[in-house]
Order: sequence, then structure tokens, then C-alpha cells
Amino acid sequence: MDDRTREDVTGENKQPEGLDCTGATNGSMEDRVEDLASTETQQAEKTVNSKIGGYEGSVENAFSMEGSVEDGSRSGKVEDGKGDVPESPELHASSSPDNGGEDASNVEEGEGDIKEEDVKDAEEETDPEWLDILGNGKLKKKVIVKGGDESTRPRPGQDVTIWSRGRLEDGTTVDQHDEITFGLQERDVIQAWDICVSLMGMGETCEVIVDALYAYGSHGREPDIPENATITYELQLLNAQDKPDLFTMSVDDKCTLGDKKRERGNFWYSRNDFMLACHCYEQAVKILESSSKEKSEPDSEIVKQMDDIRLKSYNNMAAAQLKAKNYDTAKKSCEAVLAIHPDNVKGLFRLGKVYAGKGNLDKAISCLRKAINLEPETKIIHNELSKLVKQQTSQKEKERHMYRKMMGDIGNSPNGGGTSTNIWKWGLVLGASAAALCAIGLGFVMARP
Repeated sequence: MDDRTREDVTGENKQPEGLDCTGATNGSMEDRVEDLASTETQQAEKTVNSKIGGYEGSVENAFSMEGSVEDGSRSGKVEDGKGDVPESPELHASSSPDNGGEDASNVEEGEGDIKEEDVKDAEEETDPEWLDILGNGKLKKKVIVKGGDESTRPRPGQDVTIWSRGRLEDGTTVDQHDEITFGLQERDVIQAWDICVSLMGMGETCEVIVDALYAYGSHGREPDIPENATITYELQLLNAQDKPDLFTMSVDDKCTLGDKKRERGNFWYSRNDFMLACHCYEQAVKILESSSKEKSEPDSEIVKQMDDIRLKSYNNMAAAQLKAKNYDTAKKSCEAVLAIHPDNVKGLFRLGKVYAGKGNLDKAISCLRKAINLEPETKIIHNELSKLVKQQTSQKEKERHMYRKMMGDIGNSPNGGGTSTNIWKWGLVLGASAAALCAIGLGFVMARP
């Protein structure tokens, strides 16, 4: 690709063709002004229709959603090199009043100055070449080099390859790739790329202004992208093709692809987007558990590696589901972990938390005790077990208190009855119970043929 197609766009407006005033020599000044205005209006309408017309249908049909990046604080950090997620490190413009036709001399010096960035923003908003994709001004696209027509646009689920270069507002270059391949609309990249690439024809080069909402959000990305960063990208669509068949894919390729999806799940988990994290973990498991034409020995290194990635994916998925309080699905994920490795401590620990969330303290304590026998030095298991044991003790005490109240709380009666009174009351209760049992037995005997 010619380097000139990748130069920054200046945003300067060119004079439309047909607006040369040198040929308008006949008629009065009013007529010439009127003709000029009419010509300019027609030319502007043609420009708008030619630039925006091809996008409206696909944007309306394909995208009705906005961003899903949450702005909450980080509650988890992926452990480096372990592939698992831990349980815890859990414009208004001030408008001035209407002058009401007052003389301009009453305005204080400097108030009416127009800033250069305001002019630039106004040009972008009125420039018909800019497409406001979602209608909220947070994701705008401008074609630099036109590519193929709508029939050449990639489809969701295809593997697409693009050239990219991003720059922050201070000019710092980020996300620069000569070639990067990802699954379209599979959350492998930022949402802005998923949306914009879907609207590009093959070979097209475009400029995209992306609000942080559709990029790296309030977290940013260490070390190069700060919090709430607006990024301007230049993108070129190089290729789009259908994904390879999982059945014919080599075991090595499956392992690589599955691990890539798991790592993307960790990325979303670190941003508290547990729904997207689960989506990526599910994709990883689906790839790794799919049937394969290529057969491998059960004890081979590649099979052990795939089982390890599956184990991490299920474990991380359980952690994300627990964060979202989806206890039933988290239970299934924990059971899948223990099916692969029955003594997996994290699987047992998270299954205990699942049972605790569902109110089954006996099973929860049983799982945690088994986990602590396997790893006695793990403090987080000790803390969770201690908390559940206290909760169980308190619950049993409440149950005993309730039973005492049901029986009249004989020993703590407010009337202060003596021993003989207590014996009389207990005798009355036991006598009534015996009479009831006799009646039931008599009825049973009489009912026999």
C-alpha cells in the first residue's frame, strides 16, 4: 500500500466543483448570489448522499447496541503466567445568558474568542464525509481510500486481517500492526474495531475517532494507553476469510487458538465485564473439546497441554460466574473442573462458594475442608471456612431458639414457674403426644381388613 494512503487526514475542506464565480457574469448581483446558493446546496446534497448512503442500511441492521465497557473499579487481576484469575483483590458547557441584542462592546475581552480546537470540532461535525456510526458522536468514521462495495464487506464470525495505526490526543502511537488477524465480532479486539471493520469494503482505508467507551474504557491499558483515552485510528482491511473447520484443524492449532481465547477472557475479567469473560472462556472450551480428525496419544504432551488450558478456562469461567452470582452455571463449571482433576483445589474452593451462595452450608464446609486438607497453608480457604463455620453455628443457634419458643421456652418462662410446674407442663405435652400416637395406631388397626 502506498504510504500516502496512511498519512494523517488534515480535515481541510475543499471547494466543491461547479462553484467557480468567474463564469457568473450575466444578470443582477441578487440573481447571481441566488444561483450560487442553489448550486452549492445541490452539490452538498450530492456529497452527503454519495458518502453516507451506502452505510445507513448496514449500520441500522447490524448495530443497534452501544458499548459494554463498565466504568467500575478493578476487582480482580489475572495472575501472571498462571492463566487463572484470583478470588480477591476484589460535557456540560456552561452557557452564558442570551445577550438579547446588546451591543458587542459590552462583551468582556476574550469571551468571544474562537479556539482552534472548537473550529476543528465544528468542521468534523459538519463535514459530510464523517459518518457518526452510532449517532452519539462517540464513534465516527471517514473513508480515506475507497475499497470494494458492500458485497466485499466481511461477515461476523470470519477471520479478518487489517493494518492499523492508532494515535492518542498527544500524538503517541498505539496499536500499530502491519497485519493483525482476529475473529470479527467475537470480542477478540476493542468494540470499535468490531463495528467499524464490519462496515469496510475490501481494500478500504479509513480513519476512525473512537471514544474510550468503545476502546479501553476507564481502565486504559498499561503501559501505553491512559484512562478514558480517545484514540484516532487509521485502519485498512486486507483480508477476510471463513474460519477453518475445527474437525480438520491440527491439535497444535487448536491448542494455540483455545489459549488465545482464554487469555482474552482474562482481559475482560480484569475489567469486571464478566459476561464477555464467560463468552471467551466458553469459546476456548468449545475449541478444545471439539472432535478432531487428527488423533493424539492420551498421554502425549499436547493432550496434557490442552487439558491444562481446559482446566484453567473452566476454573476462570466459574470465577466469573460467581462474581455475577450465577450459581447454577458456576456449579456446572466447577464440576467440569473436578471431572478433569478431582483434587483441584480451586475447583473445590469455588464449588464450596457456590454451595454457600445457594445456602447449603453443610456441602460448602465439606468442599472447603477437602480443599484445606490438600493445601493447608492457603489462608483464603481458612478464612472462608472460618466464616462459614461461624455462619453455620449462628444458624443452628437460631434454630434451637426457635424450637424453644415453639415448645413454650419452658425454662425461661416470664411467669417463673417452679420445678413442679415445669414437670406438670412436660407431662401434659408428653401425654398429649402419647394420646395422639395411640389414636393413630388404633386407626391403622381398625383400617386393616
